[in-house]
Formats: sequence, structure tokens, C-alpha cells
Amino acid sequence: MPPIIANATSPSIASLAIDFDRLRLFDALVADMADLLETTAGAEDACAYVSSIAARLGSNIEKQYKTALGVQNFNREQLVAALIDLNKRAGGEFFVIEEDEDHIVLGNSKCPLGHAVINHPSLCMLTSNIFGVMAANAVGYAAVDLEQTIARGAAACRVVLHLKRTELHPDTREYFRDDASAASN
Repeated sequence: MPPIIANATSPSIASLAIDFDRLRLFDALVADMADLLETTAGAEDACAYVSSIAARLGSNIEKQYKTALGVQNFNREQLVAALIDLNKRAGGEFFVIEEDEDHIVLGNSKCPLGHAVINHPSLCMLTSNIFGVMAANAVGYAAVDLEQTIARGAAACRVVLHLKRTELHPDTREYFRDDASAASN
């Protein structure tokens, strides 16, 4: 078979309008991994797997913020600022809707995980665990309600971070201070 000779008028491969880049690779990888976990292990186990990953990630993020601020524990203002900042750095758009001494309600109009999160609510465990662990380490206890999520089809997320014990909804996740981690900081 004779070699294929490129037509001098055909466009170069690099100039083709292919809708794929680093972000699309990330979206596809995360969405496909979530889909695989949710369909093979089930939604509950997928949440547990993502929660484990988020716990490691959250611990590292929390240490970085505390080191940069030069503190052993966040005060409430630092906690809220860190939660919003880390999500902005990741590409999200979290903001405070309301807060009082018992809870903080956060909104988010853009998920840091992009399109990968759509129809993959197990990925919301990243937010739940990172927020819950950081808040619990700051105040001793936290519970997270993901009242609305982009993953479940809402236009925006609504996350309630309870800082005092409250009546729990079935999907509420509780978090407690990691005293071993706090002592080593």
C-alpha cells in the first residue's frame, strides 16, 4: 500500500476546531469516575469514597490556610473567608447568604467541578466534607445540609453549615473536631 500523502490544502491537525482541552479532560475524567462509582458501587458507597478523598484534601487545605494565617485554629471570620476563598481558587462562586451564631448559609452559582458534577451528587461530598471538617475543627461541631445542588439539577447550590447541634434531616452529615489533628498543629 502506498504511503498516504497529506493534501497541501487540508488544515493542520492543531488548527482543527476540536472541543477538547485540559478543562474538558478534567471534566470528562471526574464525571466518568463519578459515574463508574455511582453505577458499580451505588450512590451511598460513591459518597463514602468521595468523602474519604475529600477528608485528605480538606486536611491539607486547612493546614495551608492555618499556616499562611499563622493560627492554630480559625476564628469564625477566618473560617468563612477560607471556605469562600478556597472555592474561588478552585473555580467556584460561593457567597454568604446569611449567618448567625448557629449557622452559616452559603450559596454557589458555579460549581468548582464544572459540568462534571451534573447528575453526580456523590461529588458534592467534596463540599460537604471540606466545609464540615474545617468548621468542626474551628468550633467543635458542624453539620452540613446540601439543601440544593447543581448536581441535582438546581440552578445554584444552597449549603447550610450548622455550627450547633440541631435536628438532623436524613441527608445531613455531622462532623466533629479532629482533636488529634488540632493538637499536632
